[in-house]
Amino acid sequence: MKLSIDKEIIEDFPDAKIGWLRARITNSSGSPYVSEMKRGLAASLNDIGISADTLTLHPDVRRWRETYSKMGVKPSKYRCSLEALLRRIFKGDMWSVSDVVDCYDCVSALNLLPMGAHDMTKLRGDMVLRYVREGEKFYPLGAGDSVVECAPPQIVYADGEKVCCWLWNYRDTRDACVDDATEEALFLVDCAFETEWRTIGEGLAALAKELEAIGCTVRASGVISAASPSAEIA
Repeated sequence: MKLSIDKEIIEDFPDAKIGWLRARITNSSGSPYVSEMKRGLAASLNDIGISADTLTLHPDVRRWRETYSKMGVKPSKYRCSLEALLRRIFKGDMWSVSDVVDCYDCVSALNLLPMGAHDMTKLRGDMVLRYVREGEKFYPLGAGDSVVECAPPQIVYADGEKVCCWLWNYRDTRDACVDDATEEALFLVDCAFETEWRTIGEGLAALAKELEAIGCTVRASGVISAASPSAEIA
């Protein structure tokens, strides 16, 4: 399986990068380690100057809003996964999905980098970050039987048969999600611009460290960018 960034995305977003990590994961829940990570999130974010009132002012959040505007959607309605996560944290709306999902969400928030994950057995062929094709449909996770009619210039992750994540990192598909049966997952770390707080490499290292702390086994990882726009994942 190959992961790549389409040349049109590179032309329009020359600083775009994707950090990727493949790991064998655990299917546990209720880890005290992860619970402690979640409890300390708001305070850790406050320490770096981010609060409910200031989060949209931080360059790493603000520039994702600009990116979403370029995709033809309202960033106040469709928020990147990072902004949505930060808002939940400051509202005290703490999630509880599984140790793995909760863990990478914590790492995403602390590093101000959008992150996602897919079950590798549910992916078909190669995965690419590209502009959506006219008429493509997206089947969002956590939205019942609803279907999204995609339209250019929206950006998606797609494999050989489906849209895996809509609006760059807004929402994953239910057809490739990590669940209780997942044994091996592909984690993605997104960047559309040069970040201020943490680099893709730093976020990837933090993700690997925390996944291993909860019993996962990291098999391989790397970063693709304009200089090297594809990588063999498996």
